[in-house]
Amino acid sequence: MAIFNYKKREISAKIVYYGPALCGKTTNVQFIHQKLNPRQRGELVSLATDADRTLFFDFLPIELENVGGFKTRFQIYTVPGQVYYNSTRKAVLTGVDGVIFVADSQISMKQENLESLNNLIENLKYYNRDVNQIPLTLQYNKRDLDNVMSIEELDRLLNHNQVSSFAASAVTGGGVLQTLTACCKQVLQDLKRKSMRTEQAAASSKSKPDISLASPVTKKEAAGSSPKNGLPEADTTLKSPQPQKLPLQTKPQSLENAAITSDNSPPFTSPKPVQPIIETHQATDKPFKPEIAQVGKARLVDPYTITLPLRLSTAADQHNLLSVDITFSINDFQ
Repeated sequence: MAIFNYKKREISAKIVYYGPALCGKTTNVQFIHQKLNPRQRGELVSLATDADRTLFFDFLPIELENVGGFKTRFQIYTVPGQVYYNSTRKAVLTGVDGVIFVADSQISMKQENLESLNNLIENLKYYNRDVNQIPLTLQYNKRDLDNVMSIEELDRLLNHNQVSSFAASAVTGGGVLQTLTACCKQVLQDLKRKSMRTEQAAASSKSKPDISLASPVTKKEAAGSSPKNGLPEADTTLKSPQPQKLPLQTKPQSLENAAITSDNSPPFTSPKPVQPIIETHQATDKPFKPEIAQVGKARLVDPYTITLPLRLSTAADQHNLLSVDITFSINDFQ
């Protein structure tokens, strides 16, 4: 699949030349690499095997249009044609965006063309890809030779879906660039369709009402949702510009009715301390543990964050108080 480089504002799309052995895949790629401007293309890399080889290079066409403001860099691959290199052919198809099937026009290659096309279909199925759902271009190569099948015969043999096809001669260069250009345009159109579907899906999700801002969360809904990160859920109605007071549902019970304020009033306004939730420490041999001596007004920092001030007694007589602020962040309303 296409790879997005947001730093360079580029999309890397992969095109694979596929076909039987000695049909002209390598000659196609070598001719294209030679004709491209050196500033547009990368280095031609050859991965040789005993009887065949896989070629690779990438290029950045200047004349083709962009997709969503991104330039498109095409990576061009060939596959080895021999049957016993099927694992290599399958590996080269990983993440393919478009395929150029090079057919040998010679009458003697009729069966090899069919077998190679069926092999392409099977190898795409390995990646759960359908040959009818990806950009596919046919090239009828070696039209400069004698004893070749007619274009109509090749169409009946290979072009069942009526995709774009070109007569070519990779040796002379006839039809080579036209084939690649047609496939590149198909890949660009396919990328645009996928981009539009993604944008439409994103717009559709944004158009859905946000229940955290548009409507109150009922107790029944709150009971059906689980808190995240161990934080309590809040039943709340938020209206602009002034937020309403939010009843904060949390344990222990002495914090349930804490008032919420978003102004700059002092956090502790009650002259009498709130009854601590932990019973007064009795004289024992165990060391004294801090207790909640006073609960202040909860402050609404923003629609999703609440700060609750507490005072903890650090001695049994509650003369020494330690001020602590506890902040609750609600990450998502569902």
